[in-house]
Amino acid sequence: MELEITLYYEKALRSGKDEEAALKEGIAKAIETAVHTHPGMSPQSLSESIAASLHRELTQMGAAREEILQYAFETLVDTVQKPKEKEIERLIVEIDRLQRHLSTEEEELQRSLRELFNGIETAGAKLVSHDRKIWQEALENTELEHVEGLGILNETVEAALVAALEEAETVESSIREVIRQITHKALSEGLLSAARIRAILGTILMKASELAEATPTNAETIIRGTVYGINDALIATVRQLKEQLQFAPEEIRLGHVTNWDELVAMLSRSDELYREIIDHVASKSSPFIGKILKESADILGDQFAELKRISAETIDVAKQKMATLAKEAALKGAEIKDQLTAEAKKLGTKAWKKALEMAEAYKKKGGK
Repeated sequence: MELEITLYYEKALRSGKDEEAALKEGIAKAIETAVHTHPGMSPQSLSESIAASLHRELTQMGAAREEILQYAFETLVDTVQKPKEKEIERLIVEIDRLQRHLSTEEEELQRSLRELFNGIETAGAKLVSHDRKIWQEALENTELEHVEGLGILNETVEAALVAALEEAETVESSIREVIRQITHKALSEGLLSAARIRAILGTILMKASELAEATPTNAETIIRGTVYGINDALIATVRQLKEQLQFAPEEIRLGHVTNWDELVAMLSRSDELYREIIDHVASKSSPFIGKILKESADILGDQFAELKRISAETIDVAKQKMATLAKEAALKGAEIKDQLTAEAKKLGTKAWKKALEMAEAYKKKGGK
């Protein structure tokens, strides 16, 4: 590869530039031309060829000085990296645009879901009595499956609790069952993660606490039913995840997990996580409600043990899947790690030698 630095250098001189500026312009233009005319070369092959030409041509010009070489190397790095940096900047802008678009699409999805269910309900209202009852039950079950996607988890919990208080003969058991259903449906609607569990359980517990505060005579019943119902839902959800990991087709199994380590960490302390959520809501509530929340969590006892047991079984299944995936990635991961370690050692050694050279130069300068 010929860079023809002299050609660009002489042209810069003719334009009125001094020798130093002309040399740097010649180097920059020569490197930019070489990079742009060899787009298919790997960075290593490209830099090796350009570096060899730099040495040869600058030596012939009597300009192979350290500061000129460093300028040339920096120009080469900037020229090769600039398109990537521009692409990263473009992607950052695009991510921001996509996030705004995502927010709009989520709102549109919620509106569309509501309209879909309203349309189904309107059509069902025109049916005869027997068919209308079956229709309505199927619709209600379908709506529950999408309670989180509809963005109405808070409102659904409130309505369910109020209905249980007003209509149920055995209020606490009714609250426990309806909260179990709502919580399980909400958790099953997306990927399991500690953050998502905190959001869903926190929303449900907070709404129950607000209603308990407003109806102090029923406060213990509301809180206990909610706390126990959520625990039932957690057990059911983890058991469902275990079955999905064991028996679902591979693409579905992997689709339920984005971060295996996070999943295992969450499952290993599922009972502690739930207790932390209860304590957090208790800290946000009045002392009266906070006391009931903590006492209800204490009474759970053996049911927490069941949550721990099913979580431990699910961890075993998840680890088996992790081991399979790890085997596939091991060779590639080791290769990348070795490359990074080698690069770090090489750069560290260079920095040390440079420091010694600078110290030696400083000593000589001080001795003059």
